[in-house]
Amino acid sequence: MVTALEQLIDVQQQLINCADNKKAALIERNVDSLNGVTKEEKKLVKQLEQAEQGRMAVMESVAQDSAAAGFQSFLDQVPGGQARQKIESQLKTLQELTAELQAKNKINDRLLKDSMSFVQHMIDQITKSQQQQFNYQSPMGQAGQKSQTGNRGFFDTKA
Repeated sequence: MVTALEQLIDVQQQLINCADNKKAALIERNVDSLNGVTKEEKKLVKQLEQAEQGRMAVMESVAQDSAAAGFQSFLDQVPGGQARQKIESQLKTLQELTAELQAKNKINDRLLKDSMSFVQHMIDQITKSQQQQFNYQSPMGQAGQKSQTGNRGFFDTKA
């Protein structure tokens, strides 16, 4: 069980590092770096799933009623002493790391939403400027074109 929890802690720490890298990539708006971090994150999530399955297998091998057994009931079956203290310490560390990862993911989620909002704003500005009617045009640009009376802005340049 100690080994399984150590694996979970190690993967959680790697995920926290990934979250920090993702935050930096989002702030810098570096898409290539963000793609790399996302690929690494997917690998780590798979490792986390495997470590969790290993932990569950250990719990099932020790606990008699594995379907109803939670971690606390597993701890109740572990005899007191150094092993139990080590497991409780690892569990506390794992809970702290999980909370830290959740906080970092919330920040990254907000940064991602802000980036998407920025991109949408830029798209709106580009499409709006193409549809926008300008008030002043070069007299050379009007040569060969029909009258601009239907295409006036706020000011009529011919008035």
